[in-house]
Amino acid sequence: MKKKFIGFVLGVFSLSIISAASANELKLATFEPPKAFIASKILAAWANKVNTCSNGAVNVKMYAGGVLGSPPKQYDIVTSGVADISWTVLGYIGGQFPLSSVIELPFLTKTSRAGTTALNTMFAEGYLDKEMSEIKVIGLHSNPAYQIHMKSEKVVNPADFKGKKMRVPSKIAGTILKTLGATGVKVPAPGTSEALNKGVIDGTPFPYTAVGSFRLFDVTKYHTEVNITNATFGLIMNKDKYNGLPSAAKSCVDKYSGHAFGDWASRLIDNQNAIMKNEISKKEGHEIIIASDSVIAEYKKILAPIEADWLAEMKGKGLDGDAVLKRARQIIRAIDG
Repeated sequence: MKKKFIGFVLGVFSLSIISAASANELKLATFEPPKAFIASKILAAWANKVNTCSNGAVNVKMYAGGVLGSPPKQYDIVTSGVADISWTVLGYIGGQFPLSSVIELPFLTKTSRAGTTALNTMFAEGYLDKEMSEIKVIGLHSNPAYQIHMKSEKVVNPADFKGKKMRVPSKIAGTILKTLGATGVKVPAPGTSEALNKGVIDGTPFPYTAVGSFRLFDVTKYHTEVNITNATFGLIMNKDKYNGLPSAAKSCVDKYSGHAFGDWASRLIDNQNAIMKNEISKKEGHEIIIASDSVIAEYKKILAPIEADWLAEMKGKGLDGDAVLKRARQIIRAIDG
């Protein structure tokens, strides 16, 4: 009887430990592989910052590789509570973040720093309140501008895209590629290497960072710099989960949110982009082509209607796209020139 009682007490004690551990765990989801750059150097590092700061009040634990949900589901798994926090491509979530997509407009950005500063500034100033109202925004960021990475045929001039099968990372990127005469194919970022290898696509817009993260070294040869588009990312959190955190945990999340997150992350991203470009330039069989000013001018002329169409779309949604684009340009030009 005594043994049974001791066993019962130990069982209750064990359950209380498990419950406590579960209560202070925050599940951070990403579709990137665990060793990919964003997952390992930014998300894991951010989690460690918060955990260290909170001194046990919270334990952010990362679930990488899409184990909690596929790339397009990252917003849903946060709002439904499957994950507490997720890192997601806002463009994957159809129509939810229209104004944030301003960063994707052709030739607007060059660096992650510029796009990231614009996003977090506009969020802080209230421009993005409506589309972010259902979530707690920890931080926003952009990539460095997207270049074109091809498997076996280089593209330099706009006419070179005609008939090419290209991965579509977002709605605006899809419009850009279609306008240039390419056939758009939807492929999740982690599946890009396989799609290139099997000939499902001929190439993809991506920053150099992604060439490393998704192991595209072996399936691409030509890399054309055009700064043609970009993508917007969010580190987002379930609102109720955030509101229910103890004050010590909440203050640590806040400490590493907004510009504190974006400024730190964008420095790492731009640095990694430069490292990956340098590595690619040294690899046998790879060629980096920098489009001339005259070629870029040709692209800009062909793609000019995309900006006007975006503004018209925002107006149709009752959103002030003109103000958002104007503010974004002010911030980006001050950084990228």
